Amino acid sequence: MQVYRICYRARINWLRLRLCLSDEIEHSLSRIRQINRRAGVTGALLMTDNYMIQLLEGDTGRVLETLYCVMGDPRLSDFEAIFHEPSRDRLFPDSLMFFRDLTERDGPKRHAQLRSLIDRPSPLSRQEGLDAFSTFADDVAQGRLTNGMMMI
Repeated sequence: MQVYRICYRARINWLRLRLCLSDEIEHSLSRIRQINRRAGVTGALLMTDNYMIQLLEGDTGRVLETLYCVMGDPRLSDFEAIFHEPSRDRLFPDSLMFFRDLTERDGPKRHAQLRSLIDRPSPLSRQEGLDAFSTFADDVAQGRLTNGMMMI
């Protein structure tokens, strides 16, 4: 089955947060995952000090509806399309919304190269976007494999 996927980056407006950061993340992810479950959308969200980058995968119409909803979020601005394309496979087939905090508070050395790539002001290429998510898609796939082996 062919799926559609969109990858974009947006600047985070920290002044628009209503809750402390950890509560804001928890509340937002809970809401995102509920919406994605109903829509059949999967994907991933990476957050850095200045930007968030998101990958959405699923039916074309549902993915676009999700994107339009996100574009109305006052906490985000300066949207940059990195790629949008059909794909044979999902990178995150079992993840309603994988999340990774790549901010400085998560540790200065952890994912430092990826964080600096996402946070740079110049546009990201398609390959850079795919590479950013592939880093974690491989980990998620390994986790599924390990869980499957433990069930034997």
